[in-house]
Amino acid sequence: MKQFNYDLLENRKKDLIQDNSGPGRVYHSPDGTFPSITNLLFEMVSKKGIQAWEDKIGKDEAQKIKTKTSRRGTRIHGYLEKYMAGDENYLENAPPDHMELVNLAIPQINEKIDNIRGIELGMWSDGLKIAGTSDLIADYEGELAVIDWKTATYIKKEEYIFSYILQGTAYCRMLYEMYGLLPKKVVICSLIRFDSMKYNPMMDEDIYIDWRVFNPLDYIRRLKSVCDAFHFSRRG
Repeated sequence: MKQFNYDLLENRKKDLIQDNSGPGRVYHSPDGTFPSITNLLFEMVSKKGIQAWEDKIGKDEAQKIKTKTSRRGTRIHGYLEKYMAGDENYLENAPPDHMELVNLAIPQINEKIDNIRGIELGMWSDGLKIAGTSDLIADYEGELAVIDWKTATYIKKEEYIFSYILQGTAYCRMLYEMYGLLPKKVVICSLIRFDSMKYNPMMDEDIYIDWRVFNPLDYIRRLKSVCDAFHFSRRG
């Protein structure tokens, strides 16, 4: 197990009070009440595509798939969170298929990531009026990055992970506002177990780790326009 270097930022997650009582998750912060960046991007970027998919396969089948993928994503995210924190029992009680996927990712994580600054770092942006919790702030191949863990059943086109890129860019903005740090990269790491119903002749593996790297400066204007549109739509 790798011994990571840690230079942890003060985690102000305790200053964020999550509120799910309304139509969308919000956070109460010292600077005001802000929508969850995840919820905001779902409403403004992902919702139409997901609704079209649900209409295509049926609501009941879609719900089964979403429940299964959400459960798998939460558990694998938990294993990785424990590993990055130095917990030697990070795979405790993991089913074999989860263990296999995480074990494929670990050597790549060890090679690419170090100098951890924050794990599950709660942040907000007074400028963009948003809040959320980042998976990992650390160096990726020697440069400060916002790193997000995802699970999937296929390699997604960039247009299908656009909301992930904007989410990572949002955390970069929050990090800059709160700590004066400007990450050079947004990294989306997807742990993929291919769907047997979606055979890909280009891939021999059943499992695969997909790393995507983006420059947050290329997306900050688009993020601001999406946030502005969301806030405008919510004005009474």
